[in-house]
Amino acid sequence: MDSISPLQDTFENNFTRFIHILRHLGLRISSAEAVDAINALTEVDILDRGQVRTAFLATLAKSSDDRVILDQAFRSFFVTPEEKSDRTARNQELREREAQEIMAAEDELKYEVEDPGGNDNREVSIPLTDEEKSIYAKMPEENRKKLRDYLQKQFQSNPVNNPEQLIANMVRSSLNYWRHYLKQHGDGPPDVEYTGDEEIDEVLREVVENIRDEEHLMYQDIQNLTETDMPAALALINRLSRRLAIRIARRYHRSNKRQRLDLRRTIRHNIRYGGAMFRLKYRTKKVQKPKILLICDVSGSMAKYAGFVLQFMYGLSTAVEEIDSFVFSEDVENISGRFDKKRPFAEIMTEIINRSESWGKGTDFGKALAVIEEKHGDLLNKQTFVIVVSDTKTLHAERAAYRVGLLKKRVKDIIWLNTLPRRMWPDTPSVAFFGRYCRMFECNTLAHLDKIMRTQMLK
Repeated sequence: MDSISPLQDTFENNFTRFIHILRHLGLRISSAEAVDAINALTEVDILDRGQVRTAFLATLAKSSDDRVILDQAFRSFFVTPEEKSDRTARNQELREREAQEIMAAEDELKYEVEDPGGNDNREVSIPLTDEEKSIYAKMPEENRKKLRDYLQKQFQSNPVNNPEQLIANMVRSSLNYWRHYLKQHGDGPPDVEYTGDEEIDEVLREVVENIRDEEHLMYQDIQNLTETDMPAALALINRLSRRLAIRIARRYHRSNKRQRLDLRRTIRHNIRYGGAMFRLKYRTKKVQKPKILLICDVSGSMAKYAGFVLQFMYGLSTAVEEIDSFVFSEDVENISGRFDKKRPFAEIMTEIINRSESWGKGTDFGKALAVIEEKHGDLLNKQTFVIVVSDTKTLHAERAAYRVGLLKKRVKDIIWLNTLPRRMWPDTPSVAFFGRYCRMFECNTLAHLDKIMRTQMLK
């Protein structure tokens, strides 16, 4: 790629190209909003990367999804010349590899068909686009072989009627299925329209790949996350918890202060006047701070899940009035006082695990509940949400479930985050025991955790 001339590498040109990238990534940015972003930049230190990023987020991002895309685009577009050169080299290798895959797909999808007139056999190619050939190249070998065998059979069974177009339509239908399948599993072509500008398209590809990797982490079973995945997964869960904390803090409640009209209450209170709006009712913002008692199973199969849930709750602590955290296996430990906001969470968790006598052992949930009720009964009241993180597998499950029933009468609600896949619930008797006394949700991915906490904490 040719180097950018000094005339091209100006603030105006880079800003325009950045806005162009954001629009191709789906952000709706008007000319007025672009002017707002320029005005915001005049109020910050243009040499401070963090301040520039904040100015863009404040003026161009309209939602949490927009913020994610803009943040990824900012990190990909505003890079050093060395990083830009490395990205260009990576993209060149990628394009060469894709070209080789397309050529290999063309060769694999060529067939010799017998000529009915007795002439030499003719070679037939399936008329596919480069994108369709790329999809074929990404299919598992077993499925590619099945498709080739099917095509060979079709061509050999009907050499007279020249069925190439019919067969091509059937192949496209199969490839369309694989396009959606690969996209759901982190592969396949992205939903973005490329521009033809090499530099801009490189940024678009990188942003889409980064977002796709993040989505893959969202739906990956936490137990299967590798050490390589951990930094990105922890950063993701921090962002999810902060976003939920903001939403909790912004909830509205009824108020006499004249800030925002409460239309439903206004109509109800003015029915006596025939619907004329004589008395207006208002609502205003107020931080809603639920109280949470978290009980995490840290037996051998559950420890990794518990660590992620604890970190999620740690991120909610700014918006939740009180979070009391317990971990249990054969015994139960109160770890509430160990979360110091001035220390990194990873450091706190390492200390908790090293000092814990429960981490990684067997499970006795009934015993854990008995200790909590006896020593910490003052935490259990009608303002308390109890959140249990466990796969329900425990000693004396029926007796433990009876204790959960008694606990339910003392607290506001019990939410059970079950790390077992839902398909396994019918074959696990303990799920039915505990399910009688609480609301149970499948929770073994970050996507599950985020959705459950959003829907249940904001009810």
